Amino acid sequence: MELILIDWGTISSNWLRRRLAYICMILLLNIVGISYFIYYLLANGYLPSPFIFDKSDTFMDFFNALHWAYDNGRYTEWGSVYPPLSFIILRVINFVFAGGGFGDPSLMRDNSQWVILGICLSYLLIPVLLLKTRYWRDFSYSEKLLIYFAIILSSPMLFTLERGNLILLAPILLALALSKIGMTRSVFIALLINIKPYFALLLIYYIARKNWKGFVNCALMCGMIFTLFGLLLDNNFLIFFKNIFNFSQEEGLFSLREVMAMPSSISAFSYVLKHPDGAMFASGLLTQEKIALIVYTIEAAKWSVLAIALIALFTKSKLIRDAEIFALLSVVISNLGIWVGGYTFILYVALIPILIKMNARWLYIGLISLMAIPLDIIPLLGDFIGRQYSYLANQRIEIFWTMGLGSVIRPIANLILLLSLSYEFLAKRNVCTYNNVVQHVCFFLGGSNMNYGFRDK
Repeated sequence: MELILIDWGTISSNWLRRRLAYICMILLLNIVGISYFIYYLLANGYLPSPFIFDKSDTFMDFFNALHWAYDNGRYTEWGSVYPPLSFIILRVINFVFAGGGFGDPSLMRDNSQWVILGICLSYLLIPVLLLKTRYWRDFSYSEKLLIYFAIILSSPMLFTLERGNLILLAPILLALALSKIGMTRSVFIALLINIKPYFALLLIYYIARKNWKGFVNCALMCGMIFTLFGLLLDNNFLIFFKNIFNFSQEEGLFSLREVMAMPSSISAFSYVLKHPDGAMFASGLLTQEKIALIVYTIEAAKWSVLAIALIALFTKSKLIRDAEIFALLSVVISNLGIWVGGYTFILYVALIPILIKMNARWLYIGLISLMAIPLDIIPLLGDFIGRQYSYLANQRIEIFWTMGLGSVIRPIANLILLLSLSYEFLAKRNVCTYNNVVQHVCFFLGGSNMNYGFRDK
C-alpha cells in the first residue's frame, strides 16, 4: 500500500473557483438573452420565442384565473383544474394590490397595474427567500448574488413571469419542503399540491420511505386544505376531480405552437406528430408508418425512463437522502407530459444545492444550464401568422412566429437528467470498504486541512 497525501483545502479552493466561474458564465449568457429579448421587443413590439405566440395573452394565466376566482361557474362552466386554494391566493393578491375589480379578464388586466407590479415584485422576491433556505448555506454571498441574477434572467423564469402563472410560488415552497422535516414538511407539500395537483407525486416520497404515518398526515393535510378552501369558495368544488380527469383525456386541448413554446417533456414531439397539422408537415419527409413508429418510440422512451426512475427510487430508497428523493420526483413531474409544461423548469432552482453534492454534479448542472440559457434566440422554424394585438406594444402588429433551438434541446436534456439521476441511484452500494474506514480514521488523526487515502500498488 502507498500512502497518498490529499490536500482537501486546495481541492476545495479549486472547486469553488470553478463553480464561481461557471455561475458567471451562465449569468453572462442570460444577460445576452434578456438583452436580445428587450431589443426584439423594442424593434418589433412583441416578445420572440420562447414566449407564447399569442402576444395579446401576456399575464393572462393570472387574469383568466382571477376572473373565475369571482365567478361561481369556475368548475361547472370553465371546467377549472385549479384547486380552490389557487383562487383564494388570487383573490388575496388582487385585494392587497388593489386590483381592477371584476369583469372581463382583459379588462381586469387593463385596470390592475398595481397587481401586475405585485406579480413582478413577487418574481424578484421569491428567489431571495429561496436562497436563504438551509440548503444554500454553503454558498458565499457573492455566489448567491450572481445566482440570484442568473435565476431572474433565465428563460424559464421569464417565460413564467410573462404568463403570470401561480407556479412562481412553487420553488420557495419546494425549497422549504426540502429544508424541513415532519409535519412542517407535510404542510409545504400539501400547499404545493393545492396549487398544482401534479405535485401529488411528491407523496411517493413517503411510500418509498415506508413512512405510512407521514403519508397519512400529508394526505390528510392536503385534503383538509382542499376541503376548507373549497367550502369557503364554491359549493361545486368537488367537480374539480371530474375536470382533472377530463383534462387528462383531452387530446386537442393545446395548439402546436403553444406546446412547442417551452416543452419540458419529449411527449411534445409525439403530440406534434400525432396532430393532423404536424403529421401533414412531417409527411413530406416521412411515411405515415414511420411517423407512427417515431411517436411510439418517443412515448416508449419516456415511460421507460420514468419506470427506471421509480425502480431506482424504491430499490435504493435506504441509500438515498430525503432531498435526493425529492429532486428525483421533481424531475419525474416535469417529464410526465405536455400538460405539465415548461413552467416546471423553475423548480430546478431549488434542486441546485442538492445536485452539486452528487457524483455526477457537473452533468446535472450542465443539463439544467441548457434548460435555463436562451437557446431560443437560435431559430429553427418560422412563419408569419398575421396581425395580432400586442399587449406590450398596445397595438396590432404583424407577428412572425419562430420555434427556437431551446424547444428541441430542453425536453431531451430533461429526460437525460432523469435517466442520469436514476442511474446514479441504481449504482449506489451499501458497502463500507477497508479503504473507507482508513480514510475516516486518518481524517480525524490528520486534522481539517489534510486527509489520507490509499492506493493499491
